[in-house]
Amino acid sequence: MNDLGTVWDGIRPRSPRDVVARHQARIGQLDILAATENLEAPTDWAFEENHHVFVVHLGGRLDRMDCEFSVGPSGPVLPSRGDVWMIPAACRYAALAQGERAEFVEFGVPTALLADAPLIARVQHRDTFLFDAAARLFELVRDVDDDLARMASHEVGDALERHLFQRYGHRDPRPMRRALSASDRNRLVDAIRGQLDAQHSLAALAALVGMDVRGFTGAFQHAFGLSPWQYVMRARLDEAARRLWHGEEPVTEVALATGFASPSHFATAFARRFGVPPTRYRAAAR
Repeated sequence: MNDLGTVWDGIRPRSPRDVVARHQARIGQLDILAATENLEAPTDWAFEENHHVFVVHLGGRLDRMDCEFSVGPSGPVLPSRGDVWMIPAACRYAALAQGERAEFVEFGVPTALLADAPLIARVQHRDTFLFDAAARLFELVRDVDDDLARMASHEVGDALERHLFQRYGHRDPRPMRRALSASDRNRLVDAIRGQLDAQHSLAALAALVGMDVRGFTGAFQHAFGLSPWQYVMRARLDEAARRLWHGEEPVTEVALATGFASPSHFATAFARRFGVPPTRYRAAAR
């Protein structure tokens, strides 16, 4: 499709975004972005936030789009008018798109607004109320100097907050094994990615979210699509690759800074993940 080839992996430089129009607003608890972008060149979209993101596609034409969730549906998919992408807090999402143009609205939704209920990653989801609200706000947030537009946008925002809570904020009342809430996920991501060189243990990670090890392992796998050790390994390798690509630290220092006990262990794990040893990866980046 293009020179980039694959969805952004968090390491290579992102492709530039050709923004035609971009308007942002904070309405109640919602962060709102209404945007129009040209997509003649390959364009990266990526999220990994501590809040949920709902993206509502309003129009335009895409010839191809490949998307990838850390936990959720991945592969080629083309949005149609009214389609909603739901990206849970602490879930990594990336897409590579190309076509003519896209019009969309992004909603940043605090996890507390949904009563900390787990959110499922979705593509091409349909929600008529959410679409109608997005289409209305797409027009309203452009008129920042119009007091009536501001009043109307807050009315729409208030109604949308109630809708989001009622539709996505209720927990399933049926008894089940405890799932990791959105705030649980954020806490674990911060602990792991913020201390890559620390000696993590299942017991310590489970204690962060008030669970025993047995229940925690299954809940973590369900929430992140990886076992805890796989997630920690991937986080360390991704950060190591970022440092090798952009920095000048010796490979041995990169290995130690990202929590590997020895350079040899690092080199073996890195080659398994990226297909080349660290030294060749750095040489390719340059």
